[in-house]
Amino acid sequence: MNIARLVVPLLFISVALLAQEPDSDLLRRLTKSLPELPGTQVELRANPPLSFEGISAVTTDKRGNIYVLHRPVDGDPVVVLDPQGRVVRAWGKGMFKIPHGIRVDPAGNVWTVDANTSMVYKFNAQGQNLLQISVGDVPDPAQDFCGATDIAFAPNSRIFVTDGYCNARVVEYDSTGRKVRQWGRAGNGPGEFNVVHAIAVGPQGNLYIADRENGRVQWFDLEGNFLGQWKYGGQLYNVAFNVAGDMYVSARPNAESPDSEFIVAQVDPATGKMLGRIQVRSHELTIGPDGSLFPATRTGRLLMFRPRK
Repeated sequence: MNIARLVVPLLFISVALLAQEPDSDLLRRLTKSLPELPGTQVELRANPPLSFEGISAVTTDKRGNIYVLHRPVDGDPVVVLDPQGRVVRAWGKGMFKIPHGIRVDPAGNVWTVDANTSMVYKFNAQGQNLLQISVGDVPDPAQDFCGATDIAFAPNSRIFVTDGYCNARVVEYDSTGRKVRQWGRAGNGPGEFNVVHAIAVGPQGNLYIADRENGRVQWFDLEGNFLGQWKYGGQLYNVAFNVAGDMYVSARPNAESPDSEFIVAQVDPATGKMLGRIQVRSHELTIGPDGSLFPATRTGRLLMFRPRK
């Protein structure tokens, strides 16, 4: 088991313990006694029937429509369902190499991220292409995964793209697609990354980053200044907030079956302590306006979890 990556201590874990504990063992210890989060898990079915292939990300809009980004061999990567599961529209055939992330901005536009080409596309809700951004600087185009991963939106039309697989950076753009700044570098120190996998804007307006291979969440102000981190171990895939400010992460131990130990955990946003878990694979994670969680399973299953208070 890899013990090379030592960590900055969590608020609730001692320095001496962390210095001896392998990453995946740390995650297992933090999660083994967590209670199951109360709620209902539902598998959604498209109508008319449609087979999803490797669902990479799911998002929703204010009306409850569901946007699925999957990886079909021959078909449209973006599929839109209404709240009842009826297929509204689909688009994007031939536009993507590796569809990775999808988000809806406050104006209702749909943004996608390609992890191979590092292209970011902005569409309106009907699927019309409004803008495309080439993040660029792909170090090795021959690698399948060497590009951007996710996108988030801050006030005043500020756009943040995680260029996560090879470049270990966050890139800021304005509403026209003009690059404003970038920050981050490879490593395991504060403000450094090893696969920047997901990004979310927290309730106080700060940026929260899922630093996947370092097994941690880091957060920054909108200029990229490091503010803090929580280390969980294993692989930390996602960080997300609901409208009430509740915080969730998804994680799994290294080198284990993604279906056996993958969890989504609710986290205390003040301390980083895990409060409860759902046993589900979650490559990307979105929380709908009603608080429902949409874990992207990287399979053909479209799942939704409705927490119960």
